[in-house]
Amino acid sequence: MKKKLNIMHIILSKKYSGSEKYVCDLAKYQNKISNISIITSNKNSYFNKLLPKKVNKIEISDYFKKFQINKIIKNLKPDIIHSHLGEATKLLNKSNKYKIISTLHMNYKHRYYKNCDAIIVSNKTQFSQISKIFKGKIFKNYLWINLKKISQNKNIIKKRLNIPLKNKVFGSIGRFHPQKGFDIILNCFKRASPKNTTLLLIGNDHNEYAHKIKGYKNIILLGHVANVSNYYNIFDIAIFASRWETFGFSLIESMKFKIPIISSIHIGNKDWIKKFNIFPINLKNEKDIEKKIISLSKKKLNKNKYNLKMFDYEKNCKKISNIYNEILKD
Repeated sequence: MKKKLNIMHIILSKKYSGSEKYVCDLAKYQNKISNISIITSNKNSYFNKLLPKKVNKIEISDYFKKFQINKIIKNLKPDIIHSHLGEATKLLNKSNKYKIISTLHMNYKHRYYKNCDAIIVSNKTQFSQISKIFKGKIFKNYLWINLKKISQNKNIIKKRLNIPLKNKVFGSIGRFHPQKGFDIILNCFKRASPKNTTLLLIGNDHNEYAHKIKGYKNIILLGHVANVSNYYNIFDIAIFASRWETFGFSLIESMKFKIPIISSIHIGNKDWIKKFNIFPINLKNEKDIEKKIISLSKKKLNKNKYNLKMFDYEKNCKKISNIYNEILKD
């Protein structure tokens, strides 16, 4: 019988967004075939609710993090250490007892990733840029769609949010961070002022934007939601204005719900976005964005059918398992 791999994930963020979802999704898949441990910050409570019970979750404090991590590594003896985000990766020492692999969720900083044996990227631009500096192996692997089933009726949600049933809903899900361009979406929507239309923005740190929507009954901000599927299900149009992304889950998740999409083009999606029928926007041309919002608010839009084979959850998680096996041979 083939020995199960001991895989340790490390992510030390304090909130929940795409990087944390990636770790949870990957752990759920790998838990069926490997022994999984995850080191997290004791200030991030999201993992308690989202990880399978069989996954060995270990919380560490903000003090002497490297000492704590080295002690855990010594006790658990992982074959693979898979790190996520630079804060965790920079704390790891190279060793002949295990292999270090990191998924590049953000920008590459060589001093953080120099001890890695391999890096996983999600777009061609990243691959090209870091191959000039990084001496280990580089793999490209797309993200995936792994969503909960709808658990609430869309009309009930609209009623709870005071969205008139006749209104079209423009929606976006992400962090309220300048990277995501929620400020652009808000400004363009307010200036466009489309009739019988509601804008719904969902994500962490939404309270920081609360002052921007005073007096606008047709703009709603929500924080983290337990089941994003319930909210994709009420979107008539999805709108994304990311200034940059390494990839972005929300765009392809919207495709799963066959939603017409307005999106900026950036390094994270320019490899593949032209294969899909979306409404592209240039973030430097806000007047055009406003026109698109007005035009689409008036149109009767049909659902779009997108071919999403390249974003298959099991296929892309299996590819990461194959990457582990490849680097363990070296």
